[in-house]
Amino acid sequence: MKNLGKHLILKKRLSPLLEKDLFCEIVDLYEDKAIRSTFLTNDTGINLIEYNEDFYLIIENLLYLKYGEWKTEIISWYIWERKDHITGEIGLMEWSNSKTDEVKEVIIKCSEDLWDILEEIDKKSEDE
Repeated sequence: MKNLGKHLILKKRLSPLLEKDLFCEIVDLYEDKAIRSTFLTNDTGINLIEYNEDFYLIIENLLYLKYGEWKTEIISWYIWERKDHITGEIGLMEWSNSKTDEVKEVIIKCSEDLWDILEEIDKKSEDE
């Protein structure tokens, strides 16, 4: 076990990121790895999604600790269900305000859009 991580090179940040920037970086990396696993599974027949499942669970648990249940559910939807990676088609996200019965459909194109809609929903929840 002495050699575990011996060839691992960690990049150090020169300056701290704002929470939104860090969130977007994490979500983009997570999505990239999920897409790569999906394509490799389709191309090789080796199910890397199952192989990486524990890593995905770690990521989702950390997101849950930071952002709570409903935000983590939306983030998971964004990563795994939002986009058809073969056709490139992006699905709608629908959310509703249980107190006002307002229903809103949005297209989330990127992690910045995801951040913005989570903030919008959070703000509307606080206003009620």
